[in-house]
Amino acid sequence: MENTFANQHNRLLLSGFLSLAVVMGVGRFSYTPIFPYMELDQLLTPFSAGLLATFNYIGYFLGALGARYVPRSDKWLYIGLGVNIGTTLLMGLMENYILWSIWRLLSGITSGMVFVIVSNLILSRLNQTGKMYYSGFLYGGVGFGICVSGAAIPTIQSNYGWEGAWVSLGLLSVAFMVAIFLGMWKQGNSAGSASLRGQIRKDRRPKVVRNQKKAKYALYISYTGEGFGYIIFGTFITAMLVKNPSFTFESSYVWAIVGIGAIPSCIFWSWLGTRLSSIRALKWAYMTQIISILIPVFTDHLLLTLLSALGFGATFMGITTLTLTLAKSLEAAGPNLVSGLTAAYAIGQLLGPVVAGTIISVNDFTIPFMISAVVLVAALITINSIKERKGDASNAVRKHQSY
Repeated sequence: MENTFANQHNRLLLSGFLSLAVVMGVGRFSYTPIFPYMELDQLLTPFSAGLLATFNYIGYFLGALGARYVPRSDKWLYIGLGVNIGTTLLMGLMENYILWSIWRLLSGITSGMVFVIVSNLILSRLNQTGKMYYSGFLYGGVGFGICVSGAAIPTIQSNYGWEGAWVSLGLLSVAFMVAIFLGMWKQGNSAGSASLRGQIRKDRRPKVVRNQKKAKYALYISYTGEGFGYIIFGTFITAMLVKNPSFTFESSYVWAIVGIGAIPSCIFWSWLGTRLSSIRALKWAYMTQIISILIPVFTDHLLLTLLSALGFGATFMGITTLTLTLAKSLEAAGPNLVSGLTAAYAIGQLLGPVVAGTIISVNDFTIPFMISAVVLVAALITINSIKERKGDASNAVRKHQSY
């Protein structure tokens, strides 16, 4: 029985890992290394590229907000994955801005929906079993998708153009979905799943902050700021490098470095959260991200640029992991809080590309990246306002060491 439970646990984690690789790493973030090539073909301008990104984030907001009304089941997971993959394929099969806007909107809706379904299902199980530090593996799927797409795009693009890049990544996502369908989520409607739903209802959340209501609002504010701050770098870093004549390194490989940093980052930040507390780890993550975003503003040195990409990759999903883990530890938390926080995050993402794209169209990349850093500093200050209960960090250490 114990081996069966462990096997289901591992399959659930791996299926979530691949699901996030599909809808986030590929469906959502592959736009970053591909759109500069679309710009070179004069199909996009900085403003239209930013607007296209915003359509995706509008969809992400709608998907995250609507996910609270969607049953957490295999059926809706597969629907979300299927539609998301279809939009990735369609991006490379036509040259029409209106249709691209529709595809990116649908991609965002399904990304938000699948992200919330997967997060609620798996984090609830991990929290119940006292193994929240495994949440880092789940969100590593985003980095995996980013790394694979960033590394593959230059070769594919040089042979088949940006169209081939979209189609190839869509086909790769089909392979991932087949792997999920063939067994990694089969236990979804089994007796084990019924037990899981019972566990979710009995979920126990230890008190880790003094004022849970204040902490909840602080998370909303800071996570909205994170959505705005990180997405400017996440959308425009490759375009910034492509348009810099003194930077000759392939920009898509820089994006792959972001993915390499993201893959183990969630595991690292989850571990650090158990050693220090999620709140203290969040502060370190925000500080690291702020420095990483500012580096390209002041230098285009290759090594420092790669360190910037690595630092950014090492924090943007880590902040997500720590924020949602902290949310799950609040007594007031539940599926709706994860959905609400994801929607707040999406609001920041809606504004970021539009603001940055508008400024870049009449200026350069410096001001948007500086604005990004300022907003993230404000998010850090907000996180710093959350007061921990005494003994939280030491209790976390003992809990971690007991498993």
